[in-house]
Amino acid sequence: MPHHAKPLMPVYEFSLLIQAAGTGLLFLLLVLVYQKIRLPALLEWIVSWGLLLVGLGLLWVAPRLEPQRDLAFFTHAALLAHALFLLRGIRRLRDPAGGRLADLVWFLPVLLLALLTSSSKTSPSAMLAFVLAAAYVTATVFFAATPGSTVGRLLLSISFLVWGVEQTVVGAALLRFHEPARLPGTFQNVGFVAMLLEMMVAVGVILLLFEASQIRLASEMEQLRHSDLLLKEKSVRDPLTGLYNRGHFNDVLRRELVSARLAGVAVSVLLADVDRFKQINDRMGHAVGDDVLKFVANYLTSCVRDSDFVFRWGGDEFLVLLPRTGEAAAAQKAEELARRLPHIPGTERLSPSVSVGWATHRTGEDFAGTLAEADARMYAMKLRNREPGEPGSGLPPPS
Repeated sequence: MPHHAKPLMPVYEFSLLIQAAGTGLLFLLLVLVYQKIRLPALLEWIVSWGLLLVGLGLLWVAPRLEPQRDLAFFTHAALLAHALFLLRGIRRLRDPAGGRLADLVWFLPVLLLALLTSSSKTSPSAMLAFVLAAAYVTATVFFAATPGSTVGRLLLSISFLVWGVEQTVVGAALLRFHEPARLPGTFQNVGFVAMLLEMMVAVGVILLLFEASQIRLASEMEQLRHSDLLLKEKSVRDPLTGLYNRGHFNDVLRRELVSARLAGVAVSVLLADVDRFKQINDRMGHAVGDDVLKFVANYLTSCVRDSDFVFRWGGDEFLVLLPRTGEAAAAQKAEELARRLPHIPGTERLSPSVSVGWATHRTGEDFAGTLAEADARMYAMKLRNREPGEPGSGLPPPS
């Protein structure tokens, strides 16, 4: 009779080794990816696949040890904890701030379930398979409902659905044959199927994490861009009034002069000064003086067009740049601003006003001359606005 050599290792144990090899590769891949993409969900999955690797190792070692009952509990505990961290990872993917240390209380039911399945009189392995099947089907539903890469979610959902079905079929077979070693040859190859499914899981996880990292990177870039805009905006704004500062004037002026020359239109400028501002500061304090400046800044801004620019020129002076504005319109706007200033709350005893001068820039001339012309008109109005008895008015105080 021909002599048949005894196989070095049963098919079921060999398939476990193959699955363990695939699990080890996936575990290593997740660790490497975590070095680049530090997502909380990824850390949960690293723990999950580490526990799966431990559980597979215990399954492979179990037939070689006696007694096996205590080892069965640890095997079931590792595999059920693998399912727990798998589901925790999906939760952390959907809500990165969701994981809490208090969640670890779930280990208590996991240990209890491990005790129940490992001590089952029917078939401990079958009970474990059914519980894992339920966890994998749950993962299927969660991944399907998780935002992110469509292809990644599809791969993960299909992988865990097939894995859940496989565990269900294996569990049903174990109810009949009781021990994995007694399973028919087809069922003893489940480790190969699981290894292929884990490779699909690896691809799905990478796609999902890559898109998640891209979204997070885009969000961080948007925050940086917003911060840069805020810093730039602060650098060109006066901190007290919120108006553009004098340093930003040259940039705006250069752009508007070029635009005016190309369009063949005029550019005008207004200079406004708060009358009796020194008296306000001396008699009523600098806090009231600051309120007056903010009031006048808001007043000027509300009285000009969106295309105009209002600057804090220095001290109690303001400059208004009027693109596409000729002499007549500039003179009218200066008179209007000086005449229509409302009463400023808290200054009843002094009733401050504003003096406004105007000038229209002439092409080819230095803009400093335009500013000097506006300043001269502003000073002339300031002399007219001085009350009797005020220094420089030339009029005696009222008797």
